[in-house]
Amino acid sequence: YDKAKGDFSAALSVLNTALEGKTYLVNDDKITLADITVASALVYPFKLVCDGKYLKKYKNVTRWFKDCVGQDEFKSVIGEVTMCKKELKAAQ
Repeated sequence: YDKAKGDFSAALSVLNTALEGKTYLVNDDKITLADITVASALVYPFKLVCDGKYLKKYKNVTRWFKDCVGQDEFKSVIGEVTMCKKELKAAQ
């Protein structure tokens, strides 16, 4: 669990840097398939594992993710996304 979370943190760091000063991943004017794909992959981690304390250092990712899942088109497919309040830990 800890290794997976560490690997996930490394990936979020890369994404956070890529989003610095940008609205979306590829096209700053509008959402693209790249944004939809990556945001979709983050839905369950952000709903279940990544609480506010964990996401604090990934401000660009958090802003971008909330923007993506806040789009009406996104909501029409997956519904409202509620961010994790308390980390759901893996059973040991």
